[in-house]
Amino acid sequence: MRSAKRLYAVLALVFAVLAVSHALAGMEDGSLLKVSILHMNDPHGHYVPYKDWDSGSLMGGFARARTVMAEIAKKNTADNRETLILMGGDLLMGSVYCTTWRGRVGVQLMNMMKFNAMVVGNHEFDYGEKNLITVLKPMMNFPLLSANIRNEKGERVFQSLIVKKFPQSSTRLVIIGLTTTDTPISTLPENVKGLVFDDPVKTAKDLLEPYNEQDLVIALTHLGLDGDRMLAASVRKIDVIIGGHSHDAVIRPSQRGNALICQAGAYSKYVGRLDLDVKQGRIANYCAELIPLIAQIKEDKKIASVINEYTSKLDARLHAVVGKTDVLLDGSAAAVRSGKDSDLGRLIGFVMALNSGSDVAVVNGGSIRSSLPPGDITMADVYTLLPFENTVVKVELTGEELRTILQRSADLQPGSGGKLQTFGVSWSLHSGKVRISRVGRADFDPLKTYTVATNNFLAVGGDGYDLFKERAGTQIDTRLFIKDLLIGYIRKEKILTRNSLDTIR
Repeated sequence: MRSAKRLYAVLALVFAVLAVSHALAGMEDGSLLKVSILHMNDPHGHYVPYKDWDSGSLMGGFARARTVMAEIAKKNTADNRETLILMGGDLLMGSVYCTTWRGRVGVQLMNMMKFNAMVVGNHEFDYGEKNLITVLKPMMNFPLLSANIRNEKGERVFQSLIVKKFPQSSTRLVIIGLTTTDTPISTLPENVKGLVFDDPVKTAKDLLEPYNEQDLVIALTHLGLDGDRMLAASVRKIDVIIGGHSHDAVIRPSQRGNALICQAGAYSKYVGRLDLDVKQGRIANYCAELIPLIAQIKEDKKIASVINEYTSKLDARLHAVVGKTDVLLDGSAAAVRSGKDSDLGRLIGFVMALNSGSDVAVVNGGSIRSSLPPGDITMADVYTLLPFENTVVKVELTGEELRTILQRSADLQPGSGGKLQTFGVSWSLHSGKVRISRVGRADFDPLKTYTVATNNFLAVGGDGYDLFKERAGTQIDTRLFIKDLLIGYIRKEKILTRNSLDTIR
């Protein structure tokens, strides 16, 4: 019996030695690569913590994100695991930091956070191609990727991909950037004039042709979750997709084709983490999580200090004059929740329609919270007027469906936040029923399809406008923040007069 036990012990020792030897051999011959991909997407200028609608507590912020990233990277170094930090686009547009510094704050913070690469998002163009290419791109200490954006000469505007190699492994990491083809309709057309956005699937197939199964291919995309799924199903060489654009918090990686698809919500609420063990280009093991940036996470002091410096400057800039008005723009509840169009409501609708290329605009009176009295207008005045983070959503409706939307507004009691302010549509009530006479300068056609700009609150059925939600398949969220569009228009016009407001119909 003792000899049997001794034999088992010897065999166990032999197997253990063999296992260790096999593992060491795997490391020595470079067949195993351990890497953590840390990722964020669509921060939209949310560099500081903000109140989360669900929990009511302060969430997010780049200072907390940096703390999480630095702690993971430090532990990874001790565990012989590499760390890769990626940004899935739309650094810009969505806060006063962006409106004021046009992305420079975000790039400075990303440099400090040691990002390895970023894909171009559609909102990177919101302050023009020149701002992105001649101001922001030279500031970046990391590659700005997009393989499917070309200029009129057919030349690629940004770096297509990067290849990373690590000394301890034969596996190469190939990171390709891809941008949504919706960009020309989700930013001002003039911002991308002369640029061509190629099909991301065809682009990826062509560029990845030289790479083989020994390479781990990562697509860093700004296509949205549906676009990522189509990409994964169509391009079998892609192993991992780190995505953005649709603001999906993907708790567990979605698997499609050969690829793991990840996305980390939006507004710097999470840091995504994907741990991979890769052997000869193939994923042997993986583990993923979204790390919520809750208040208990300490802020990185260096990042917080830089943000505080900009915040101090911002306090003065918020009160800087962006324009003026010669007339009262009444945002009181009596004016904007009455069911009758006001100068202010019509102006807001106008900038929504103008920037989304829509025929009509409708906005709920409850989203308008203050007035602009005659005199100077500051950025703070507009942010008080439109305090919500509402973006412009473009949706297709038939004429009859548009009438149904207006009827919903007419049926609400005066004072309801769901009462609509409109632009681009002439309508009236007859015995409680809505009649539309014109859309723009043309006679109304109940069978015609019109494009309607609304906000993201109404687009998901807010205030009981379920018809918008039912037309989700025709919706495009431009991600353009209404308050920023209004500020831009006031800056351009300089002075809002009675005459200029009367031309907005």
